[in-house]
Amino acid sequence: MFNYQDFGLKEDNLYEIIATTYSITEDSKEIKPHASCMGIRMIEGEQIQISPFYGTITYKNLKEHSTIAINFIDDIYLYALAALKEPDSPIGLTDFPSKYYDFKYLESRAMDVPYIKKAWGFLIGEVSHEFQKTKKDDLGEVIIPVFKLNVIFSEKLKESYKLFNRADNLALETIILATRLKVANEDQNQPLFLKIQKKIKDHIENIKRFGKNKKALKTIELISKYISKLND
Repeated sequence: MFNYQDFGLKEDNLYEIIATTYSITEDSKEIKPHASCMGIRMIEGEQIQISPFYGTITYKNLKEHSTIAINFIDDIYLYALAALKEPDSPIGLTDFPSKYYDFKYLESRAMDVPYIKKAWGFLIGEVSHEFQKTKKDDLGEVIIPVFKLNVIFSEKLKESYKLFNRADNLALETIILATRLKVANEDQNQPLFLKIQKKIKDHIENIKRFGKNKKALKTIELISKYISKLND
Protein backbone atom coordinates (compact mmCIF):
# COMPACT_ATOMS: atom_id res chain seq x y z
CA MET A 1 0.00 0.00 0.00
CA PHE A 2 1.52 3.30 -1.12
CA ASN A 3 1.78 6.05 1.48
CA TYR A 4 3.18 9.24 -0.04
CA GLN A 5 4.22 10.52 3.39
CA ASP A 6 6.75 7.68 3.61
CA PHE A 7 8.57 9.41 0.75
CA GLY A 8 8.35 12.86 2.35
CA LEU A 9 5.82 14.07 -0.22
CA LYS A 10 3.13 16.64 0.49
CA GLU A 11 -0.11 17.14 -1.36
CA ASP A 12 -0.09 19.80 -4.10
CA ASN A 13 3.68 20.39 -3.90
CA LEU A 14 5.71 20.22 -7.10
CA TYR A 15 8.74 17.87 -7.10
CA GLU A 16 11.50 17.44 -9.67
CA ILE A 17 12.16 13.79 -10.48
CA ILE A 18 13.57 11.64 -13.25
CA ALA A 19 10.85 9.69 -15.02
CA THR A 20 11.64 6.40 -16.75
CA THR A 21 9.41 4.88 -19.40
CA TYR A 22 9.98 2.17 -21.96
CA SER A 23 9.29 1.11 -25.51
CA ILE A 24 9.52 -2.35 -27.05
CA THR A 25 11.75 -3.02 -30.05
CA GLU A 26 10.09 -4.10 -33.29
CA ASP A 27 11.06 -7.75 -32.80
CA SER A 28 9.43 -7.59 -29.33
CA LYS A 29 12.57 -8.97 -27.75
CA GLU A 30 14.07 -5.95 -26.03
CA ILE A 31 12.83 -3.28 -23.62
CA LYS A 32 14.29 0.13 -24.45
CA PRO A 33 14.27 2.43 -21.39
CA HIS A 34 14.08 6.20 -21.57
CA ALA A 35 14.79 8.78 -18.86
CA SER A 36 13.64 12.40 -18.68
CA CYS A 37 13.51 15.19 -16.11
CA MET A 38 9.93 15.91 -15.09
CA GLY A 39 7.90 17.68 -12.46
CA ILE A 40 5.27 15.74 -10.52
CA ARG A 41 2.55 16.86 -8.17
CA MET A 42 0.72 14.88 -5.50
CA ILE A 43 -3.04 15.31 -5.83
CA GLU A 44 -6.10 14.02 -3.99
CA GLY A 45 -6.50 10.28 -3.54
CA GLU A 46 -2.74 9.67 -3.40
CA GLN A 47 -2.52 10.09 -7.15
CA ILE A 48 0.37 11.69 -9.03
CA GLN A 49 0.01 14.22 -11.83
CA ILE A 50 2.63 14.51 -14.57
CA SER A 51 2.75 16.55 -17.80
CA PRO A 52 5.13 15.43 -20.57
CA PHE A 53 5.00 17.55 -23.72
CA TYR A 54 3.35 16.22 -26.86
CA GLY A 55 5.90 14.75 -29.24
CA THR A 56 8.33 13.63 -26.52
CA ILE A 57 9.43 10.04 -26.07
CA THR A 58 8.03 10.08 -22.54
CA TYR A 59 4.59 11.04 -23.86
CA LYS A 60 4.70 8.41 -26.63
CA ASN A 61 5.81 5.64 -24.23
CA LEU A 62 3.24 6.58 -21.62
CA LYS A 63 0.44 6.61 -24.19
CA GLU A 64 1.49 3.23 -25.53
CA HIS A 65 2.19 1.36 -22.29
CA SER A 66 0.46 3.47 -19.57
CA THR A 67 3.34 2.77 -17.17
CA ILE A 68 6.02 5.07 -15.76
CA ALA A 69 8.58 4.97 -12.95
CA ILE A 70 9.04 8.06 -10.78
CA ASN A 71 12.64 8.12 -9.54
CA PHE A 72 13.70 10.21 -6.54
CA ILE A 73 17.34 11.13 -7.11
CA ASP A 74 19.80 12.94 -4.85
CA ASP A 75 22.62 13.11 -7.45
CA ILE A 76 22.19 16.36 -9.38
CA TYR A 77 24.52 15.17 -12.17
CA LEU A 78 21.99 12.50 -13.20
CA TYR A 79 19.42 15.25 -13.80
CA ALA A 80 21.84 16.90 -16.22
CA LEU A 81 22.38 13.62 -18.08
CA ALA A 82 18.62 13.08 -18.37
CA ALA A 83 17.84 16.67 -19.42
CA LEU A 84 20.62 17.43 -21.89
CA LYS A 85 20.63 14.23 -23.96
CA GLU A 86 19.28 14.47 -27.50
CA PRO A 87 19.52 12.42 -30.73
CA ASP A 88 21.95 14.78 -32.47
CA SER A 89 23.71 15.87 -29.30
CA PRO A 90 26.46 18.44 -29.88
CA ILE A 91 28.27 17.02 -26.84
CA GLY A 92 27.83 13.33 -27.73
CA LEU A 93 25.16 12.72 -25.09
CA THR A 94 22.55 10.89 -27.16
CA ASP A 95 21.09 8.66 -24.42
CA PHE A 96 20.90 8.47 -20.66
CA PRO A 97 23.72 6.02 -19.78
CA SER A 98 22.44 2.44 -19.63
CA LYS A 99 24.65 1.64 -16.60
CA TYR A 100 22.24 3.60 -14.38
CA TYR A 101 19.16 1.51 -15.25
CA ASP A 102 17.77 -1.49 -13.44
CA PHE A 103 14.44 -3.30 -13.88
CA LYS A 104 11.59 -4.22 -11.58
CA TYR A 105 9.46 -7.15 -12.71
CA LEU A 106 5.76 -6.54 -12.12
CA GLU A 107 3.70 -9.71 -12.18
CA SER A 108 0.52 -7.70 -12.74
CA ARG A 109 1.94 -6.34 -16.02
CA ALA A 110 4.18 -9.33 -16.85
CA MET A 111 6.77 -6.68 -17.61
CA ASP A 112 10.19 -5.47 -16.50
CA VAL A 113 9.76 -1.77 -15.75
CA PRO A 114 12.98 0.29 -15.89
CA TYR A 115 14.00 2.47 -12.96
CA ILE A 116 17.21 4.21 -11.93
CA LYS A 117 19.22 2.12 -9.52
CA LYS A 118 20.90 5.15 -7.93
CA ALA A 119 17.50 6.45 -6.84
CA TRP A 120 16.82 6.49 -3.11
CA GLY A 121 13.27 5.42 -3.89
CA PHE A 122 10.91 4.98 -6.80
CA LEU A 123 7.24 4.63 -7.60
CA ILE A 124 5.62 2.89 -10.55
CA GLY A 125 2.50 4.60 -11.79
CA GLU A 126 -0.27 3.55 -14.13
CA VAL A 127 -2.33 6.07 -16.12
CA SER A 128 -5.89 6.45 -14.83
CA HIS A 129 -6.92 9.61 -16.70
CA GLU A 130 -5.62 12.09 -19.28
CA PHE A 131 -6.66 15.67 -20.01
CA GLN A 132 -5.18 18.91 -21.36
CA LYS A 133 -4.20 22.27 -19.93
CA THR A 134 -2.60 25.47 -21.19
CA LYS A 135 0.90 26.37 -20.00
CA LYS A 136 2.27 29.89 -20.39
CA ASP A 137 5.82 31.11 -19.77
CA ASP A 138 8.57 33.20 -21.40
CA LEU A 139 8.63 30.81 -24.36
CA GLY A 140 4.95 31.37 -25.10
CA GLU A 141 1.67 29.55 -24.61
CA VAL A 142 1.28 25.86 -25.30
CA ILE A 143 -1.30 23.14 -24.70
CA ILE A 144 0.14 20.19 -22.80
CA PRO A 145 -1.24 16.80 -21.79
CA VAL A 146 -1.73 15.95 -18.13
CA PHE A 147 -1.76 12.37 -16.86
CA LYS A 148 -3.17 11.24 -13.53
CA LEU A 149 -1.36 8.18 -12.21
CA ASN A 150 -2.30 5.51 -9.72
CA VAL A 151 0.73 4.17 -7.84
CA ILE A 152 0.85 0.39 -8.34
CA PHE A 153 4.28 -0.20 -6.74
CA SER A 154 6.58 1.72 -4.45
CA GLU A 155 9.96 1.00 -2.89
CA LYS A 156 12.48 2.93 -0.82
CA LEU A 157 15.95 1.68 -1.69
CA LYS A 158 17.59 3.67 1.10
CA GLU A 159 16.85 6.51 3.43
CA SER A 160 17.44 9.80 1.67
CA TYR A 161 20.14 11.26 3.86
CA LYS A 162 20.66 14.30 1.68
CA LEU A 163 18.62 17.42 1.09
CA PHE A 164 19.60 19.56 -1.86
CA ASN A 165 21.75 22.45 -0.69
CA ARG A 166 21.92 25.84 -2.39
CA ALA A 167 24.49 24.70 -4.97
CA ASP A 168 22.32 21.68 -5.90
CA ASN A 169 19.22 23.85 -6.23
CA LEU A 170 21.03 26.35 -8.44
CA ALA A 171 22.45 23.52 -10.55
CA LEU A 172 18.96 22.09 -11.05
CA GLU A 173 17.63 25.49 -12.08
CA THR A 174 20.59 25.90 -14.45
CA ILE A 175 19.77 22.56 -16.10
CA ILE A 176 16.22 23.75 -16.74
CA LEU A 177 17.51 27.09 -18.06
CA ALA A 178 19.88 25.28 -20.45
CA THR A 179 16.97 23.41 -22.04
CA ARG A 180 15.04 26.68 -22.38
CA LEU A 181 18.12 28.35 -23.88
CA LYS A 182 18.12 25.72 -26.63
CA VAL A 183 14.47 26.49 -27.47
CA ALA A 184 15.15 30.25 -27.51
CA ASN A 185 18.08 29.62 -29.84
CA GLU A 186 16.00 27.49 -32.19
CA ASP A 187 13.24 30.14 -32.20
CA GLN A 188 15.88 32.80 -32.94
CA ASN A 189 14.56 34.77 -29.97
CA GLN A 190 17.70 36.78 -29.29
CA PRO A 191 16.39 38.92 -26.37
CA LEU A 192 15.17 35.83 -24.52
CA PHE A 193 18.35 33.93 -25.39
CA LEU A 194 20.51 36.68 -23.88
CA LYS A 195 18.28 36.94 -20.80
CA ILE A 196 18.51 33.18 -20.10
CA GLN A 197 22.22 33.14 -20.92
CA LYS A 198 22.86 35.82 -18.29
CA LYS A 199 20.90 33.88 -15.65
CA ILE A 200 22.94 30.76 -16.44
CA LYS A 201 26.20 32.71 -16.16
CA ASP A 202 25.16 34.14 -12.78
CA HIS A 203 24.15 30.70 -11.47
CA ILE A 204 27.43 29.13 -12.61
CA GLU A 205 29.46 31.86 -10.92
CA ASN A 206 27.53 31.35 -7.67
CA ILE A 207 27.93 27.57 -7.77
CA LYS A 208 31.68 27.97 -8.26
CA ARG A 209 31.74 30.44 -5.37
CA PHE A 210 30.07 27.89 -3.08
CA GLY A 211 33.05 25.71 -3.83
CA LYS A 212 33.07 22.17 -2.53
CA ASN A 213 29.99 20.54 -4.05
CA LYS A 214 31.74 18.24 -6.52
CA LYS A 215 28.57 16.93 -8.17
CA ALA A 216 27.22 20.44 -8.71
CA LEU A 217 30.58 21.50 -10.18
CA LYS A 218 30.59 18.44 -12.46
CA THR A 219 27.06 19.31 -13.51
CA ILE A 220 27.88 22.88 -14.51
CA GLU A 221 30.90 21.62 -16.48
CA LEU A 222 28.50 19.54 -18.58
CA ILE A 223 26.06 22.46 -18.91
CA SER A 224 28.86 24.85 -19.93
CA LYS A 225 30.00 22.39 -22.60
CA TYR A 226 26.42 22.03 -23.83
CA ILE A 227 25.61 25.75 -24.12
CA SER A 228 28.97 26.54 -25.72
CA LYS A 229 27.97 24.22 -28.58
CA LEU A 230 24.75 26.17 -29.12
CA ASN A 231 26.84 29.10 -30.24
CA ASP A 232 28.87 27.08 -32.75
